[in-house]
Amino acid sequence: MMNPGTLALLIPIIAIIGGLLLGAMRIRQQHGELNKQQEARLAQMQQEITALKGRIEVLEALATDEKENLKRDINNLRQA
Repeated sequence: MMNPGTLALLIPIIAIIGGLLLGAMRIRQQHGELNKQQEARLAQMQQEITALKGRIEVLEALATDEKENLKRDINNLRQA
């Protein structure tokens, strides 16, 4: 059996260690939530990049299309 002095010393030590462990668990949980938010943002940005690449391909096709170039030349002649 423990004497009262030892017990009086162990109670605050256990409380302090318990508080530190709870704090560490909260930090880990918050860190995990941040990672989930970052992953969601990354996925959103990847979708936006894919959409923008598609739009660029369409614009490149229009810019290099011979029929479109001919239309531009005709329009430029009309405006001149």
